[in-house]
Amino acid sequence: MLLYSAGFNSLADNLDTNIKELEQGFIPERKTRADHILLVYSKLTRRNSYGNCTTDYSTPTKSALFRMYTKDGAIVKDTLRIWGEDVSSVDPNTLREVCQAAYDLFPAKTYGMVFTSHASGWLPAGYYNNPSAFEPSISIWKRSLPGRNQRLYPPIDPYPAVKSLGQEVTPDSPGEMELDEFADALPIHLDYLIIDACLSGCVEVAYQLRGKVDVVGFSQAEVLSKGFDYLTITRHLLKATPDPVQVCKDYFARYDAQSGAFRSATISTVDTREMEPLVNICKTLFQKYRTQIHTMDGYNVQGYFRFQRHFFYDLKDILVKAGITPEEEAQLDDALSRCVLYKAATDFFLSEFRIRYACGFSMYFPAKGSDFLDNYYMEHIDWNRDTGLVTK
Repeated sequence: MLLYSAGFNSLADNLDTNIKELEQGFIPERKTRADHILLVYSKLTRRNSYGNCTTDYSTPTKSALFRMYTKDGAIVKDTLRIWGEDVSSVDPNTLREVCQAAYDLFPAKTYGMVFTSHASGWLPAGYYNNPSAFEPSISIWKRSLPGRNQRLYPPIDPYPAVKSLGQEVTPDSPGEMELDEFADALPIHLDYLIIDACLSGCVEVAYQLRGKVDVVGFSQAEVLSKGFDYLTITRHLLKATPDPVQVCKDYFARYDAQSGAFRSATISTVDTREMEPLVNICKTLFQKYRTQIHTMDGYNVQGYFRFQRHFFYDLKDILVKAGITPEEEAQLDDALSRCVLYKAATDFFLSEFRIRYACGFSMYFPAKGSDFLDNYYMEHIDWNRDTGLVTK
């Protein structure tokens, strides 16, 4: 198991806490079997005199890959490699080098990763935080379509804090990996990938990772900044047959037991090897109901977003509201059941929106999109290439 912690951002202290929680769970002994290797790659902001990570982004820091194990009852962090201050944790080359080092140093039967940072699903790097930087003119919006009027995007200042594929703050602007860059950077096959980051539970993300990752666990909405349950995560993943489904169940249980705004979670576990039936039925439905998908107002479609960032809607609910027949819905449900191993959601998210429907995937909703996003989607997203959700 490799924990990839890209924390040179506002989550640094939370990600540091995750590593400390990891130390309180199951840590393998030094002399152990090959599939009980725990590795951590971490880049965090500098620490203050109290040992806490700060929000000082002007002082660069190094990053390191280390192995964590126990020896004579004590936890040891054995540094394997260090990267310089000029190396970004969200550079695809860094991700590739870290994964390759894990593979070269520790031959094993299974490999898996827990990736934690900010994230914004399939969107272009930087778009979620500042859409107007990409689409400054009202003329680019398809104003003739009901859902595509120009919108204002309020600043993001969430409470409780959320984790929102990776972000590293630079003097100019945050650096991020885009979805296709992330997938292409994986040099080894992963049996599982847990994405402890916001808005990653998209059909676009799962499909882009097929062939690289067998099983992926992720959230359709945001992730509260405490993230997954790092006290139990190694118990489920560091064994001959890793259990990412149980990791996702523990995640949901952690937040479902809370009250108020803190009782907020969406989660699913998906087998990317079983997505072909979903591709086939969606391709047919996207073609048949193209007009509805691109023109209905969509205000009653289940969304997973706040701050008017209307880029993540429930895949099934889009099609149901587009008017698919009961027979077509049954076919869609069958395809979803083949690849969605587990799904769960609380009734509300941060007391801001209700979750009535949750099929296990979010998806881009063209009626609520834009010309810019359409073009990006057609150019970068494999799901669109194989289903034809958006066409010229």
